[in-house]
Amino acid sequence: MGTSTAIGISSSAPAYSLAVAVGLLVAYVGAAAPLVLALSAVPVILVALCFRELNRAEPDCGTTFPWTSKAFGLGVGRMIGWTTVMACVLVMSNLAQVASVYTYLLFGLDGAADSRLAQAGLGALFIIVMAVLAYRGVQIAAWTQAILLTVEVVALLWFAINAFADAGTLSIPLSTATGEKAWATGVLVAVFLYWGWDSSFSLNEETRDPRRTPAIAALIANGFLVVLYAVVAWSAVVYAGVGPLADIADDDFFYVLSNDLLGTAGGKLLVGAVLVSALASTQTTILPTARTMLSMARRDAFPGQFARISTRFHTPSVSTWVFAGASLVIYVTLVLTSDALLADAVGAVSVLVSIYYLVTAVAVPVYFSGAIKGRVLQRVIIPLLAAASFVVVLVLAVSDVGTGPLVVVGVTMVVGALIMYSMKPPAEGEGRA
Repeated sequence: MGTSTAIGISSSAPAYSLAVAVGLLVAYVGAAAPLVLALSAVPVILVALCFRELNRAEPDCGTTFPWTSKAFGLGVGRMIGWTTVMACVLVMSNLAQVASVYTYLLFGLDGAADSRLAQAGLGALFIIVMAVLAYRGVQIAAWTQAILLTVEVVALLWFAINAFADAGTLSIPLSTATGEKAWATGVLVAVFLYWGWDSSFSLNEETRDPRRTPAIAALIANGFLVVLYAVVAWSAVVYAGVGPLADIADDDFFYVLSNDLLGTAGGKLLVGAVLVSALASTQTTILPTARTMLSMARRDAFPGQFARISTRFHTPSVSTWVFAGASLVIYVTLVLTSDALLADAVGAVSVLVSIYYLVTAVAVPVYFSGAIKGRVLQRVIIPLLAAASFVVVLVLAVSDVGTGPLVVVGVTMVVGALIMYSMKPPAEGEGRA
């Protein structure tokens, strides 16, 4: 339980997510940022309940891939599996970039932090190191996550406590309750701060109670993140006010404000927390994605080599290293090419995640058709509410992210379709069990 929960929390990269999103949220919704963060967890929790219902029936490490395959056929399942994998490949570039830049900033190497070559080299090294830890097994990964997550949470709570203490109040002055009132965009930003909890389900085959533990872990992770996100955002608004936070919307507000609040040493600690957050999330992105690829290979949706398991560490071998290699190549290419391409790749993630959450929610009543009696709430009402929520989120994402990310999404899906549908279908039509 603890392992799955820690991985679910770490996958969301809370320190990094807060660092880059709080200022942006405040610019959109003003002092309502903590409330928006709390409310945005609702559609995420609805989808988590959909995952729980499907996982109870079929605890497969591929999660959305086998579930949507059974509901809609192997062709749709292949595309959803591909979408999940590519969302993770693209986000790896962002995480590696953050980890490399923040390492240089932590040690005062500002020149290296601005060098594309230095960024690419250190980011690539981080991907390799985290892949090694992921390959060596879940237990080593769990210990790594426990240590990194503890550092991360302690630093965030230290910031929040000091911010409240310095402000001398827990209330937000009405005069600061401004912003662009772009509520829809604010919700879009907030929803994807929670992405990562589903990593708990990808470890279902490696837990003692595969039908029950992942769901509990995912819900605990989401509950923890709701409180942590709301408290830290609340403290930031109380301490700095809406105006100053909105002015640094494009920057890491921890980096800008922490030296004044906590001193140089405290500022370094928060920079370290963001670095740790990115590293932890890099590892917890590799773990579930390798298992998705393994599951797809077991059902003939990927080449059979991807189903190989390490005899020594009992982890996906080929899948782990192919995913790490693909992430490394794409990251280095994007960093050395342009910041715009890197930003577009990251922006595309919100659309890809919306797609696979939406399809998974819709799959629930189809998957359980003929077995809905007695579980109408879990198998019809909640999935439809989740699907409706993510239809809205997807529409907002498409209208908000701009042309660049949509081009990345389009290319990703076209390439995926060409690869997935060029493969010879399994003889029995549904692949191996």
